[in-house]
Amino acid sequence: MRTPKALAILTLCLCLAAPAFSASVPKRTGSMQLSKEGGLGRLEIHGDTAAVLQRDEGIVTLLSLKDPDRPKVLGRYDDGASQSLDGDIAFSSDGDFIFYARQTVQFSKDGVLVLDISDPSAPALAGYAPGGGALRIASYNDGTDEWVVLLDAVTGLAVYRFEPTTAQLIPVYADPMPATEKVGGPSSAGVFIDPMDEEQGVPLLYVSTGGSGLQLFDFSDPTSPALLGENADEGIAEIEVLSDLVVSKNGGPAIPMRLVFAATEYWFDKTNVPAIAIYDATDPTKIEIVGRIGLGPARDETRAQGMTIGPGGLYVANSSLGLVRLTGKGPKTVFKESGRLNPSAKVLTAPYAFDVEYANGRLYVTDAATGTLSVLKP
Repeated sequence: MRTPKALAILTLCLCLAAPAFSASVPKRTGSMQLSKEGGLGRLEIHGDTAAVLQRDEGIVTLLSLKDPDRPKVLGRYDDGASQSLDGDIAFSSDGDFIFYARQTVQFSKDGVLVLDISDPSAPALAGYAPGGGALRIASYNDGTDEWVVLLDAVTGLAVYRFEPTTAQLIPVYADPMPATEKVGGPSSAGVFIDPMDEEQGVPLLYVSTGGSGLQLFDFSDPTSPALLGENADEGIAEIEVLSDLVVSKNGGPAIPMRLVFAATEYWFDKTNVPAIAIYDATDPTKIEIVGRIGLGPARDETRAQGMTIGPGGLYVANSSLGLVRLTGKGPKTVFKESGRLNPSAKVLTAPYAFDVEYANGRLYVTDAATGTLSVLKP
């Protein structure tokens, strides 16, 4: 359902966030097949270095983006863990470490791996925090300490303090509520940290799960996140946030806005229609869904996986549609990978767009079927 209010908000806010608004179709300027066995998963970028998860093989690949159109492999971390699943990755603030939330069918291999990448040609395991079903991860530096936030299928929301001299993750907080019916498998969780929200004057932590919807926390004290508000109308997964927008309607007074774009989840409810729900979180105590933009019929092959905001709108990596751009005119596929399903890729169809990030004036898209990383210029 593309509600008029949703489209109006989307057009207005994405134009504000991306002044170089353009209706042109992104052009592919680079491509490389990182895996011929499995598929690619989550992607993170820190400066001119990217980390890509070869999700079916449990391999973290480091890439140089000094030439943004021609990524170059710097090194790989591979400890031979078998039957890897989704997982997630995040850089430390100084770029010397990667926090790898690993999910496998070997429970003893699950948890958070701390990889020392100070020598990117030889990533090495430096620390480990056990867990079960580690799914989403993010990091935050408050100027004194580095904090790591994990969404885990067993623990739920967990926070660690990172000690860089020993590369250890020290647990400081765990969600007191059982997580079994909140964070499950693919497309059931998301996490976003705003280091400083100008309106609230504090860092904010956004958490989404398939079982509890959207929650917004004051993250001033990471050892005790304070819940500011929530909306549990529906389960959601991947999220992207536009915060600290100042909007003036019809020449009236400037109004701050805080919007959250969220992909509907499908781990707990397979009948959920694939869509991007738009939440107005301007008042954290009254978070409401103000619109929804559909992405196709309810089946696993048409799900939103990763999202990013870039020139021209909100970009969504949709498993079967490819890279979709959402603007005031609705969803439009702007890129679709070609290629066949790799022999060990654990997805249903090929191609299968999995994640997208915008950096260095480029969109980087991973494919979970073909093992290909594509570079697009908006």
